[in-house]
Amino acid sequence: MNAKQQEIWLKAAVIGSVWASFEIVFGSFFHSLRLPFAGTFLSFSAIVLLITFSYKWNDKNLFLKAGLIAALMRSLMPTSVILGPLIGIMLEAVLFQIIINIFKRNYFSFALAGTLAMFSAILHKVVSIILIYGFDIVKILENLYFVLLKTTHINLPVNQLLLIVVFAYTFFGFLSAFLGVKIGKSIDDLPANSISVNEKWEVKNTLFDIKHFKYHSKYIVIHIIALITFLFALEIYAVQYVLPPVVIYLFWLIKRYGKSLRRLAKPLFWVQLIIILALAVLLWQNRTEGLIVGIKMIVRAVLVVTIFTAISVELKNPLVKALLYKRGYSQLYATLGLATSAVPFILKNLAVSKKDFFNPFKILRKSVGLSDILFSEFKEHLNSKNTIYIISGETRSGKTTFLKQIISELKEAKNYKINGIIAHGIDRNNERFGFEIENIATEQKQILCTQEPVENAKKIGRFYFNNEGLSFGKKALLDNIDTADLLVIDEIGYMELKGKGWFSVIEQAMDYPDLDMIWVVRKRILEEVLQLWQHSNIKVIDINIHKSAAISKQLLKNNKYDNR
Repeated sequence: MNAKQQEIWLKAAVIGSVWASFEIVFGSFFHSLRLPFAGTFLSFSAIVLLITFSYKWNDKNLFLKAGLIAALMRSLMPTSVILGPLIGIMLEAVLFQIIINIFKRNYFSFALAGTLAMFSAILHKVVSIILIYGFDIVKILENLYFVLLKTTHINLPVNQLLLIVVFAYTFFGFLSAFLGVKIGKSIDDLPANSISVNEKWEVKNTLFDIKHFKYHSKYIVIHIIALITFLFALEIYAVQYVLPPVVIYLFWLIKRYGKSLRRLAKPLFWVQLIIILALAVLLWQNRTEGLIVGIKMIVRAVLVVTIFTAISVELKNPLVKALLYKRGYSQLYATLGLATSAVPFILKNLAVSKKDFFNPFKILRKSVGLSDILFSEFKEHLNSKNTIYIISGETRSGKTTFLKQIISELKEAKNYKINGIIAHGIDRNNERFGFEIENIATEQKQILCTQEPVENAKKIGRFYFNNEGLSFGKKALLDNIDTADLLVIDEIGYMELKGKGWFSVIEQAMDYPDLDMIWVVRKRILEEVLQLWQHSNIKVIDINIHKSAAISKQLLKNNKYDNR
């Protein structure tokens, strides 16, 4: 990834974080007031935001990348399901990017993009409703429309209603273009120091929750297959035959993902379902048949919401990150993590008051000002001062011995704090039987793995890794990490490439920009490790060429140590 592409992704992360913050602030505001057409208002705000940023940055496909980041952020947030954000935000981003690519940046293209994006809000709503409730909801709404015409005696043919909708959405599309251009042209007038920052940005990689949940990547496939199977069954079989397995599956989902299924606990969600059931009974020609149709729609809605929420939880699996990196999406993941950590910074510094909700463009101008701060912070973070030294070599080539020499030399320096573990091989009959790890700070030791099967142990290759050893190692690595100068991990292997072992420790350590690290990695997986953890300052150490004294001397020259 060249510097230019990296800069574009960083800009996309800034725009995506501001976009997601707008969705959170104004989405919560609209929904709390139970305002109709909340999605339309959010689409309107999004287009104004994109047009404004287009006056600041106009890199190739920038807004498509920003939309992808914003959509993934909204989808992975605890209060979201993945359906709505992915459809809505990505539609807006794709339409906006295509239009300005074809017609360039001018009022006509902005007006066209705004209009199409406004209509995308309708498309998004229609697709979401049909996916959740099925095509039966179309017939109910059609019957409701004719009942309203009959009871109100209003003669409003469907074509006239559609014409009104087209006119209204076109008007708001042009209005979004006008406001976006006006604000975009005014951002150059913002004084350089006009934005006061109450809270500083801190990078915290909270995108993938790696502490409190036992993930299973296979469940993503299972949930998708289950959703397709149940939806198909609901269409061809009577609901009473499909209901028992659906209920069993839902109970299992609730047990596994209970804390994430907040939407099911909201009274409004169930009120909507009851209203739909009542409408099905009242508006269907045969009320018994209407009752069955209503129950089927309720089952379908609960199933879709629950399964999509379950998938969004499983997508936070650390293994997903590893797969993203291996498939060449490392830059997307890295910037997605930065953008996610920026949302609290944006929300705190916007300090939105109640009256600001009625002046969102004041918030937008301030957001653009914050974007400069975020962009510079992101660049500084990616160009952090810390160095990762990777000692690489073949099995039994002397990697750990070389590491011990470095540690011995560093321990002679006063006040230089080392966290980490050293792996010592355990041999039997001249063969490698297992490993024990040593806490560098305390010199305590614990068996990590052996070739003997152990209850509840994780088998990787020919070794069984016991939970006590893994817990001991994580504690040795993380204790007082915030005051450490160096973190040593001996070694990084196949477990870490699968999102296990010391993977979570490495993820947390990456949040400390002044923390140097030494990793021991076997040569045959070095390339995979470099792909998984891309860093601006990695040095691969060949033990046959480099001297331990030179490495320890370089570590002691780091600014953090010199400035004490």
